[in-house]
Amino acid sequence: MLQSGVELITLEHNIDYSPTFVSTDKRAAGGSTTIGYYQIGDLQQYGYSRGPVFKVEFVDLSSAGANYVKIWGIENQDIDAPIYPVSYLAADKQPIIHVYLKKFIFCDVSGNPVSPSGDYTVVGYKKRAMPVAW
Repeated sequence: MLQSGVELITLEHNIDYSPTFVSTDKRAAGGSTTIGYYQIGDLQQYGYSRGPVFKVEFVDLSSAGANYVKIWGIENQDIDAPIYPVSYLAADKQPIIHVYLKKFIFCDVSGNPVSPSGDYTVVGYKKRAMPVAW
């Protein structure tokens, strides 16, 4: 049950899915606050459940038009994310990466972003709520 999700969402290339605190404090600016909630996404909430994407399944990358995928966990900095060859993430290998996901991009061998040229399917698994610790 620890690896099961309550919601599946389709993930997109170069979208930030990290937990982001949204303040709902209506007082005058000037101090920090803990009044608010976490959304999964930098700019908007992705999915309905409030838990982070904790598992990523690369269902079909055959038409993506890229040879590599760079994957960030929520604590990775931009320069230290690992690069996976698409052949490692091929559907016949049932590629599931267990990570609290920040984002992924299609890239070249050096990690430079490449825009996907076709359709691809990447699925994210989410839990109902934020974990106490990750």
